[in-house]
Amino acid sequence: MRIRKPQEGDAGVINMSSLLDVMFILIIFFLATTTFQQDERDIKVNLPESAEGQALSSAAKVIVINVRADGTYVMASQEIAVEAMQTALFNAIQADPQQKVLIRGDRQALHGHVAIAVSLCKRAGVHEANLGYQLPR
Repeated sequence: MRIRKPQEGDAGVINMSSLLDVMFILIIFFLATTTFQQDERDIKVNLPESAEGQALSSAAKVIVINVRADGTYVMASQEIAVEAMQTALFNAIQADPQQKVLIRGDRQALHGHVAIAVSLCKRAGVHEANLGYQLPR
């Protein structure tokens, strides 16, 4: 009786082209669904430094209030008056009671201007108002 040898061919080879197609589709899907958030930073605000501290987590909805050295307030990339800022904060708290606020005061700004922003947050009902500072390099 004669035993035939199996023909050598594609029996032990895995076709990688379909696997690579699936991987590229997954990469494109993750890139397309990722949200890119831009930090709201005012170039004219020069933050003071602190030796220790933790970075604020990148929460989805953080209202940023910038206090410039001359005492002007910038919110949502626009200069804003104190009364309008209080109204905006109150409306944000009505929409989301867990709203977070980040107050970025310039190192040359008077303490009173930053304190006004903090007190407006408290009056509006903000539970978490953070002060921004820069860690030393």
